Amino acid sequence: MSGMCGRFVQSSTSDRYAQLFGLEERNRGGLAARYNVAPTQTCWACLIAPNGKPDLSILRWGLVPHWSKGPDSRYSMINARAETVHEKPAYRDAFRHRRCLIPADGFYEWKAGNGKQPYFIHRTDKQPMVFAGLWEHWKSLETGGVIDSCAIIVTDANDLMRPIHDRMPAILAPEQFERWLDPAAKDRDELLALLRPAPSEDLEAYPVSKAVNNPRNEGRELVKRLGD
Repeated sequence: MSGMCGRFVQSSTSDRYAQLFGLEERNRGGLAARYNVAPTQTCWACLIAPNGKPDLSILRWGLVPHWSKGPDSRYSMINARAETVHEKPAYRDAFRHRRCLIPADGFYEWKAGNGKQPYFIHRTDKQPMVFAGLWEHWKSLETGGVIDSCAIIVTDANDLMRPIHDRMPAILAPEQFERWLDPAAKDRDELLALLRPAPSEDLEAYPVSKAVNNPRNEGRELVKRLGD
């Protein structure tokens, strides 16, 4: 697995994620617990809905810019680099107007070297973490078909992650959620300042089975520590 953040876990209920964001808890349905969310698959994200209020939505992971011709397999667009997210044509419009929060119960990263060993990274308190994300609404001019999609923003690795990979998702603290989501927040430097490496002491990383390499594999055993 190359790239930056290529797989993550959404194993909590939609109600648990709603609770995270201070939303009304109601059974949204639509997605089962998943331990191997892969590019082009769907995931939960919190965004500002058309009524101007935050809500949980189901998005395709892999951004499809609103001005593009549609999904292009040559470009995965699953990650946007924190340093350039405000200026890259594929991301800058979403950075200005369509930021989102992507809840996760952990993510995987592959340590380069002998056979690329996957690691699972999660919060030490076992609570979900929240990635800074971007989302887009794309509509086909030919068919009228719609794709709502997202990307995860990645930043420099912290001390825990550095031996595994030089990048990690930008993980936001609860007090930053509202600011990141707010479409009226326009101060570029203030927004970019939120995209910092999370404190190492909040996270734990351990090796897991290479079964996670195959996106068709699914289930709780994927997050089991190797050797347990």
